[in-house]
Amino acid sequence: MNILAIDTSTKYFCLVIAKDKDILVRYHKPLGRELSRLIIPIIDKCLKKTGLALKDIDFLAVGLGPGSFTGLRIGLATIKGFALALKKPVIGINSLDVLAYSAGDEDKDICPLVDAKRALVYSAIYRKDGANRRRKSRYLLVGINELLGYIKKETVFLGDAIMLYRVKIDNRLRQKAYFEKEDNWYPRPEFLLALALEKIKNKEFKDAVKIVPLYLYPKDCQVRNT
Repeated sequence: MNILAIDTSTKYFCLVIAKDKDILVRYHKPLGRELSRLIIPIIDKCLKKTGLALKDIDFLAVGLGPGSFTGLRIGLATIKGFALALKKPVIGINSLDVLAYSAGDEDKDICPLVDAKRALVYSAIYRKDGANRRRKSRYLLVGINELLGYIKKETVFLGDAIMLYRVKIDNRLRQKAYFEKEDNWYPRPEFLLALALEKIKNKEFKDAVKIVPLYLYPKDCQVRNT
């Protein structure tokens, strides 16, 4: 079982190609505005490293966001194009779920914090459950003050919005707030693969024609975000 999974919800392009649980190649680097130009060449280069062709991929997985509107459109269009051309199954994965797995092993709640512009953040609250992360809240698009009102326990924060709100979080939560290192602020290939495998096992596939990103913003409020 060969799997190609990507997430383009942040400035980092996250890619993994695997055979079952074994990672054959991973890519995790910031591309920003270069994503549209480089996504296909990078996928092609990574496939060549594995000795596989695109037709050899059995399952395609893609991060659905929330996150960068532009990045999500590029990533989803790429995977949809592959799936429709090759008639391969597609798995959609929430990018906040992937990010939550980057939090350490502490027995604390986990709160991904992604900058949504307009003084808002994308977020959700998770609880560590063995090797898994169980979401306790709905997916959120809120201001930081509203989000912090949901925090009742010691919580690990991670995500690019920490750069904007760390002082406010520290002042509000004090000893309840912990922060992951910056290396863990973006979805990582190994966790993208783990969630893809779980959805494949449960046969949670998406229609390649109908699959859409999770924006959270109302359609009339969507803004360019790269």
